[in-house]
Amino acid sequence: MDSFFVVKSQKGGKDLNSIFKYTENNCEVIITGLKKGVSDTSIVIPETINGKPVVAIGPKAFKSTSITAIKIGKNIRKIEKNAFHKCEKLSSVTWNCKCNAIPADCFSECSNLTNFDFSNIKKIGRYAFWESGLQEICLPKSIEILEEGTFSGCSELQSVTWNCTCDVIPASCFAFCSNLTNFDFSAIKKIGRYAFWRSGLQEVCLPKNIECISERAFGGCNELRSVIWNGTCDVIPAACFAFCSNLTNFDFSNIKKIGQYSFWGSGLISVTLSKGTAVYQSCFAFCESLTKVEWLSARSIKEDIFKECKDIKEIYISDKVKNIEAKAFVSSPNAEINFV
Repeated sequence: MDSFFVVKSQKGGKDLNSIFKYTENNCEVIITGLKKGVSDTSIVIPETINGKPVVAIGPKAFKSTSITAIKIGKNIRKIEKNAFHKCEKLSSVTWNCKCNAIPADCFSECSNLTNFDFSNIKKIGRYAFWESGLQEICLPKSIEILEEGTFSGCSELQSVTWNCTCDVIPASCFAFCSNLTNFDFSAIKKIGRYAFWRSGLQEVCLPKNIECISERAFGGCNELRSVIWNGTCDVIPAACFAFCSNLTNFDFSNIKKIGQYSFWGSGLISVTLSKGTAVYQSCFAFCESLTKVEWLSARSIKEDIFKECKDIKEIYISDKVKNIEAKAFVSSPNAEINFV
């Protein structure tokens, strides 16, 4: 049951413990929120209340409150999801507690929270900092797990230092981070779906350690102009670079499979496909700047691969191609087709 005890300080001054709502369980205290009318904005979670250790902060405990700073007591070993969700004035967090996991949505929509010390953190939960004000992130070796959407929507984020033991960028991790212009992939093996969707990346250099890239990983990156693909992964997943309107060139020489919608609506001006490259549904559809196609593969050309590519002028097709569907280049009436 909720407790509203007022505990007098030994000096007779204001008792900070009296501002909290809390429950007791097995002689331990769980903070569940602030009492109505509390005007304090700089909050210190005490180590004890009534001589009993304060061990947890409950779900939504401080959600949408006007707190500006929070200092978490050393005895805290668990913090529940949404604990500080939408604390729009929160700008300072001191995390010195025993808890090494930041729960789901913990600081989501904390728009004034520009920095966070991740020292001693092992796990960051789903959308923990979604649409927060973080400007710079340094992830230390202690971090082992990052879950989906961790930093999604952090529009002010400009720098990420990835020193953690986790080598997987989870789904939607940096989606909509519009000011994030570069990222060092040297410690990464896998990139999740939507990982950088509509981010501000201007160039992407994928080293040999990259083993797997999931669908839409870089889709909608309108500022992306350069991609260097040196990873061991030879498959471009579905919609990987869709809507990358400033991506004008791509080297397909080491690619074996191009997934559906991979470059839909991108800015490619030429496409050269080597022998054996498998090309799937609509992968170059709506590439309005595309002017030249070299199809050196013996694989059939489907009718929707170059759909609405109206500016193609030159088409070079291997004479080993057995089938070209009737409407393969129907959107390119001015194209000159040559067999090589």
